[in-house]
Amino acid sequence: MQGIQWLIDAWFERQRDLQPRMYRARTRDGWRLALYRYLPARAGHRTPVVLCHGMSSNRWDMDGPGRISLARFLVRRGYDVWVCELRGAGRSTRPGWLNGKRYNWTFEDYVQHDAPAVLRAVLRETGAERVHWVGHSMGGMIAYALLMTPMAQKIASATTLGSPTMSDVGHPMLDFGLPYRGLLRFVPDRVPFGTVARLASPFSAWLPRFLSHSINDLGWHPGNADPELLRALMLTAVDDVPASLLREFARWYDTKAMSDRYAIFDFTEHLERITTPILIIAGSHDGLTPARDLENVFKRIGAREKVFRVVGKEQGFAHNYGHADLILGLHAPTDVYPLVLDWLEKHRQTASRTRKDNVRALRRKTADAPA
Repeated sequence: MQGIQWLIDAWFERQRDLQPRMYRARTRDGWRLALYRYLPARAGHRTPVVLCHGMSSNRWDMDGPGRISLARFLVRRGYDVWVCELRGAGRSTRPGWLNGKRYNWTFEDYVQHDAPAVLRAVLRETGAERVHWVGHSMGGMIAYALLMTPMAQKIASATTLGSPTMSDVGHPMLDFGLPYRGLLRFVPDRVPFGTVARLASPFSAWLPRFLSHSINDLGWHPGNADPELLRALMLTAVDDVPASLLREFARWYDTKAMSDRYAIFDFTEHLERITTPILIIAGSHDGLTPARDLENVFKRIGAREKVFRVVGKEQGFAHNYGHADLILGLHAPTDVYPLVLDWLEKHRQTASRTRKDNVRALRRKTADAPA
């Protein structure tokens, strides 16, 4: 099945004028993660940018078809861009009979194993001391958690798009299923979201009509997607997830607390620990992650330099946004991507020099010193 997915990816990748170079990062618990590096034609920024996808997705979340790609938007403006794929996603290690891996990981595995492995690989290959972390949905939630740990010193700035801490998240569809949360224990270890999406892709033209309310609330606001875009993303950007991760998110939704698997450490209660500069972006009509939730996150974060932006018509933008279209909408390149770019531009001057630059500076200083 993964071979078929590689062929599908190759079909859509052939249309791109820019092609990334693939790297591998190995986690301490034995998973190999795929990294895709876009090098700019002329290097203009010292600090690399790491783009991290959301739950049940992969690199296509941050590097979609055509012009719907934050990765290629940034590399064309001089940034060294790295798109990562977490365990089980895209071309990273997937559980199978031969490797002995299982669909049984949780959010903490992303924070404790995957994200550190990504940071180590990027810093090693670039010689940089820090990175800019940009995460969509769960990719931004990983940033919140990372910034509460010693790994925060490796992150120059963070940007999150539609990334909650579950303290004020709510939606009627999710509320309806909440009383049946216990049934998730009977769900197979592997939840085939990606398989279902690929099988349903031929019907992408009819989905907006039959699922208009759900699509508007949970994915794309009207006008931010067309059948061609939906079809491409259904074929490429959706991956299977472990039931263990769904159970964890369901518990968070129920308790309104983003706690670890033992319910001992609550990430939500420690947002004040975050002191790294951070930009938080919310969609004006995001039914899955309401702007009020992200505003609460913004208020509680301890960073002295922080910015909160809601993207919608009332805020002066050309279009309203839901959850997925913040990064994958037809108009995201003109409304949302420039917000990320402006934030990175404001912080590139304060980024640390690379280790190689520091060595050169030390040598020059030594050479110029009087005998």
